[in-house]
Amino acid sequence: MKHPVAATQTVLARSAVSHGSRLASRARPYKLFGARAAASLATGICVLASATTVQASDPVRAIPANAFIDTLGVVTHVNYTDGAYINVRNVADNLAWLGIHHVRDYTPGPSAPFSSYAYLAQRGVKFNFLVRSNIAESIEVAAKLNAAVPGSIAAIEGFNEIDNFPVPYRGLTGTPAGLAAQREIYARVRNTPELAGVPIYDLTGYDLKSVETRADSADYANQHAYPQNGNQPTYNVPGGAWLPAAINSVKKFQLPIVITEFGYFSMPQSGWYMIGVDEASQAKGVLNGYMDAAAAGVKRLYVYELLDQKPDPQNKNAEMHFGLFRFDNSPKPVAYAIRNLTSVLNTGTTRRATGAARNTLAYTLADMPASANGLLLQKKDGRFVLALWNETAIWDRATGTPVTHPPARVSVDFGATASRVDLYDPLVSATPLASHRDVRQLTVNVPDHVILLEVTPADMPGT
Repeated sequence: MKHPVAATQTVLARSAVSHGSRLASRARPYKLFGARAAASLATGICVLASATTVQASDPVRAIPANAFIDTLGVVTHVNYTDGAYINVRNVADNLAWLGIHHVRDYTPGPSAPFSSYAYLAQRGVKFNFLVRSNIAESIEVAAKLNAAVPGSIAAIEGFNEIDNFPVPYRGLTGTPAGLAAQREIYARVRNTPELAGVPIYDLTGYDLKSVETRADSADYANQHAYPQNGNQPTYNVPGGAWLPAAINSVKKFQLPIVITEFGYFSMPQSGWYMIGVDEASQAKGVLNGYMDAAAAGVKRLYVYELLDQKPDPQNKNAEMHFGLFRFDNSPKPVAYAIRNLTSVLNTGTTRRATGAARNTLAYTLADMPASANGLLLQKKDGRFVLALWNETAIWDRATGTPVTHPPARVSVDFGATASRVDLYDPLVSATPLASHRDVRQLTVNVPDHVILLEVTPADMPGT
């Protein structure tokens, strides 16, 4: 997230500590992609009965679906009152439509009324508040909001990307200034009764190699990760493993981790070290990134950003194309995909305590390529959701066009007969593309983006 100054097209130079930086600049009802596209995807991602015998594995413990949804965050700019964010009702409605409750924004300031933040908080929005240069004032206003709407502050975060936007502090500059300011932020939050229990996220943009501990400075390590060249978030050939690199860079602090900026702008580009892709590829990368982060144990990943800030019909300013929604508030494919994902995970009724279902599934995946990933979730009604995705290349940086590779054929054994298995593709719909009854083994075509296998065990209470 950048300061509200005029945006530029400057691209940051590569370095060991700037892999997470973006551009040097400032910081609804379902709609399918079309009947023809949906039919094509349903055919290409078909699930076929498999005769392959697979050895059952040890039980895998599932992540509760609501805990996974709680890892989903998005960046907002409520203080930008000269563009799309001026309509705070759209902001609230869009977040509710997506099924996302966590946002990252600056603490309320002079450019946007406090009432806008209070309105969002009353609608269930939970803020990670970035501290402004006036530390005392920022923490005071955050405390005021948390007192007005208890539980609305999820975290307080230190200064943003001080390598790009240096903040002087008591005669210090650069990394020493940022680190000293972070210690003051930590102490002030800890001594503010209205913020009791609110965690402190670290600042971003300092020289990680020169720091060995975050004691008395942060409760969570914090990084930014922007895949370059249209790369997938974790498996890129050629290129860097962007999300893993961000995570690994702060593991030495032995703290839980958050990624407070991640994303792709939907302005197709070619060339070296660019991140512009088309809208369909943006949807794939963002959805995969959410899954990758959760699978790696990241507490929360905030996608940059909710809305395209201003119109840019001639595609001259990449900064105006990061949104999940366009400037006119119409959802991009990525917004539909997120809504479909959260809709699938939220369907069903909470199981009764007397009929509690098990929370493990002894599934096995065979023929998974190195670029493929899986994550097991469990819905509140006890059904499992096995997410699979294969991070093959999605963008040709030489031509600035999307590419598609054949899906990986993966054999799945559920460890026991499932009474029902439904296949979902969030990029297409929130309804199943295929359904199977009384199966133990399936062969699944896993594409370059997340698909979901909803598994109803035969021994599940109520089935």
